[in-house]
Amino acid sequence: MMKSITSFEMDIIDMNCEYHGLSRLQLMENAGRGIAEEIEKRGFKRVVIFAGKGNNGGDAFVAARHLRGEIEIYLLGRESEIRTEIARRNFEILKRSGIKIREITDSSMLPEKVKADVIVDAIFGTGVRHPIREPEASAIDLINRSDAFILSVDVPSGMNPDDGSGEKFVRADIIVTFHRMKRGLEGFQNVVIKDIGISERLEELCGPGDVKILLKRRDDSHKGDNGRILVVGGGEFTGAPALTAMAALRCGVDWVTIATPEKIKEIVSSFSPNLIVKSYKGEILSPENVEFLKNLVEKHDVTIIGMGLGRKKGTIEAVSEILKMNGRFVIDADALHSISSPLNCEAILTPHRGEFRVLGGETKETLEEMKEEVRKVAKELKATILLKGPKDLISDGERIRVNLTGNAGMTVGGTGDVLAGIVGALWTKEPALYAASGGAFLCGLAGELAYSKKGYSLLPTDIIESIPEALERIRWI
Repeated sequence: MMKSITSFEMDIIDMNCEYHGLSRLQLMENAGRGIAEEIEKRGFKRVVIFAGKGNNGGDAFVAARHLRGEIEIYLLGRESEIRTEIARRNFEILKRSGIKIREITDSSMLPEKVKADVIVDAIFGTGVRHPIREPEASAIDLINRSDAFILSVDVPSGMNPDDGSGEKFVRADIIVTFHRMKRGLEGFQNVVIKDIGISERLEELCGPGDVKILLKRRDDSHKGDNGRILVVGGGEFTGAPALTAMAALRCGVDWVTIATPEKIKEIVSSFSPNLIVKSYKGEILSPENVEFLKNLVEKHDVTIIGMGLGRKKGTIEAVSEILKMNGRFVIDADALHSISSPLNCEAILTPHRGEFRVLGGETKETLEEMKEEVRKVAKELKATILLKGPKDLISDGERIRVNLTGNAGMTVGGTGDVLAGIVGALWTKEPALYAASGGAFLCGLAGELAYSKKGYSLLPTDIIESIPEALERIRWI
């Protein structure tokens, strides 16, 4: 079965390709050449392009440069409104090439009829927003009234790329999409998928695209809208849950609560005035605390559990009961020893190699063998696994991701606690696989920045303090 992809996932891949050396400009060039190939193989000579102001229009600008024949472009908007640098660059090339271009700023400027062998629809692609405004709405009507052959770029303009819905969209004779089938096009028989140079290995690599969701929030958001996280940890190790909580807060989460034994509440609270600490009875987590924690789990988007809990029998039993609750759980450290069968909750597991063996995994000799082993165990446990190592491996049982950021200085104790907090923060905003992938990437990038200042003397707190700088670097990729 052909794998399809959502617009969210494709945006991640585009940004990650740029980071790993395959630029968006190269991707646009490959996409435009692919469009031109489909037009030329059908022998069309008279080509009219309806181009939007984003990268969908940019793909068509490239196609126009590769085509031979009579070409005319209707730009829906002004040249000054073209939104991306790579689309503007290709538009400038067209202007110098002498191709006929008309700016359409009002629907009254559209012709009553289009004379063409083929109309290229490059208005929106995956960037559609509803409701569709003018002059784009009238342009879609004009295209659909035409007798010409209609080719849509990536996705018919006006169509939701993820579910195929739309109040108004182009009725294309052929859809030329890129890299993979888009989720909303499943079931369509007139789709051509063009390879634009993204290999399977490149698609597997984690990158800034997995993290960019942390850079956005609504201007009218209120406390709690940007994530509520519960950290269940502490016992023998008092600093572990505090590191997790501080890492999540540095990622922009609005609200983080630490639940810890009452014996160490004051110690945990003393690490920072930013921490909200709730305590349960006893010196360790035990079954009698489960009901208290159930109420907290229900009030938070994600629960991170395990750091510093210890592995006494009562604690293992309590964790097992907590993981039966309805919620999303990042399971780390000691809590991993409570897993012995497929999980009934949504879960991201963050083991190192030794803990991976506790989960039933084996250490393999090659990277490819380890990737398949992580995929297999994730599928068996019905969870997402982030296997920590020199190269982090992430899988949801189907897909596999590989993270390359980080350094040997991050073997210091507490780094895993920081990673769990970052993963939890991302999971309040995006799917588990990308939260785990993004968490590995961001933690490693922050670790690299900390290493550049502290060398092998770096501490987990240095990584936490480097998170804002890491996010700022991602902003400009």
